[in-house]
Formats: sequence, structure tokens, C-alpha cells
Amino acid sequence: MKFTEICKVVKKKDRTHPTEGAVREIVKNFKVKGKKKAGRPKGWRKTSKDEDKEILKAFHKTRPPGHGVTSRKVRNALPAKLKRKIGRKTVIRRLAAKGYTPQKKRSKACQSEGNRRKRLAFSNAHKDKTAQMWKNTVQAVADFKDFTFYPKDLKPRHKQLRAPWTYMRESERMKPEFQRPKRWFKKSDYAKTKKQKVWGMTTSTGKLQAVQVEMPMTAEKFAVLVRTKIGPFLKRCFPRRTEYQVLMDGEKFMHAPEAKRALAEWGIKAFPRWPPYSADLNPQEHVWPWAENAMRDLEKSSDTFDTFGDKVVEAIKKYPSPVKLFDGLPKRMQLCIENKGGPINM
Repeated sequence: MKFTEICKVVKKKDRTHPTEGAVREIVKNFKVKGKKKAGRPKGWRKTSKDEDKEILKAFHKTRPPGHGVTSRKVRNALPAKLKRKIGRKTVIRRLAAKGYTPQKKRSKACQSEGNRRKRLAFSNAHKDKTAQMWKNTVQAVADFKDFTFYPKDLKPRHKQLRAPWTYMRESERMKPEFQRPKRWFKKSDYAKTKKQKVWGMTTSTGKLQAVQVEMPMTAEKFAVLVRTKIGPFLKRCFPRRTEYQVLMDGEKFMHAPEAKRALAEWGIKAFPRWPPYSADLNPQEHVWPWAENAMRDLEKSSDTFDTFGDKVVEAIKKYPSPVKLFDGLPKRMQLCIENKGGPINM
């Protein structure tokens, strides 16, 4: 519409029409001053400076140097009013603004050259398998895991060191408290700890088994475990099958004659040519760090070793998505190939 046409349509309060020059000036001023941008005003922030300080305060409280922490834990530590106002993304942004980002702790992980070649050959042989193909071939994945009971005086130090990653600044990454040493305690302190060994198994149908076992583990004890727990569990999960193929790490006692006889009685076979020292390729390994965190949350300073074992099993059985474990097998093979047989992280 032209300015002359606008003049004919618009009327002022005195019922007269404005001049063309007046209309031009109004339009010009509207374009410069009156136009409003969509979205939030410039400089708008979801949190105030005082609230940013509250977030940082909660962060330092939940993450003493070296301790593991997540954005969820930081948010849960906030005052109730601020917690209702913001989500985890805001917490992550405010920590990032101060230089705190999620980083993996430095640690030493290695594989011998010979074992790298075996791992690489195994992964190449199975690289084309889909998750469904793995489920059709393997009925279960399984593994043994040692969970360590720490007495009351060692628990604070253990909390600091056990976290594989945490929010930290780049400048903190090289500090001793943010390292994961091979030995966490002195020999005299390690003498105070106890270990609870657990057998864990997850089927391709998403059923999960967790059993406390005695230490040290022997072929005879493993045979009893197969006959009383493992075999019956697989039979319940796959009632129409008479043979079961299980992907599991080959510990020495599992290859002893007594152990082999027990496995044969129930038609259980280990997945062939599984490379040694390859726990990272086994999806059952995905359960352990989750169970460790869940168990430590359940743990109390007053717990005894007897109650500790029960809480370990309780935590394992609460693993939220066992049916999805097999979905990660193709990715594990691919990562192993990309790392030329080296350790993988998932």
C-alpha cells in the first residue's frame, strides 16, 4: 500500500486525514524503534548471580576434589526453590561457564600386542552380526565380579578414588587427587578390606541372575554353582532348549574337568574363541559400574560384610535395562576394530 493510499484510509482524532509526510515519518520511526524481536530480551538469564553462586556452592559440596559427581547429584543438592526453577541443562551450563566439564580420570590401561591381535581377529570375524543375530546365537552373557567391602575408616578415600570420571577443570586433571592410581591404599589398609565375589548372568530375553559365591573360587565350587543355580536358571528362561551358548570370560577354573562336566550336564557351552582379557567386550560388564554406584548409594557406614553382600545382589537385580545389553554387542566389535584391538570405552 502506498503512503497516499494510507493517508486516505487513516483518520486523526479530529476526523481529518494525516499528510503523506506525517505518515512517512511514523513508518520510519516504527521501523527503527517500534519493531520488537521475537524471543527473550537481550541479556535475559534463567538464574541470577546469587543463584549461580548457589549452584557452584552445591557443586563443591557434592564434589570434594577427586570425587565423582553428576549434574543430577548437583541439582538434587540445590535449595528446593532453585531446584524447582531449573533443570540439569542449566546446571551443566553454569558449571561449564566456570570451566567445569565432565572429564574421564587419567588411568593406565594396556593390552599385550599378541592379545590385541586376538581381539582384533575376533571382532573382525563378528563385525557383521546385528544385535538380533547375537540374540539368536547367544542365550546369555555372564561374568564374575569382585565387589570390595571397605571398613568405615577407608570409605571416604574410596569414594574419592573409585569414580572413573567427574566434573573438573582442565587444570585439575593432572592433580594427584584426580588420578586413578593402581594402588588405592597401603598394604596394611588393604588387609582390612574384604571381597565379595558375585556371578552375574543376563539372558537375551532380559532376565538377570546375581548370586554370591565363596572365595577363593575353584572348579569344584563352580561345578556346584552350575548344577544348583546356573543350569536351572537357563532352563527356566529357555524351557524348550536343551543346549545353551553363553558368552563369558574364560577363567582357569572354568576349564577344569569338574567344571566342564557340570557345564556339559546342562548343555552349556562357552562362546568359542573368546579372546582372553576381554571383559570390556562383554555386555555384562555394563552392569557392574551401574551396580557399583547403586550399591554405594545403599551402603551405610555401619554396614557389616554380611549385609554388604546382600546389598550387592540387591543393586545388581535393580539394573534398569537388561534387555538392551545385547544391543551394544555390534558397537563393541566396531570400537575394538577402530582401536586396533585395544581397550574400548562404552
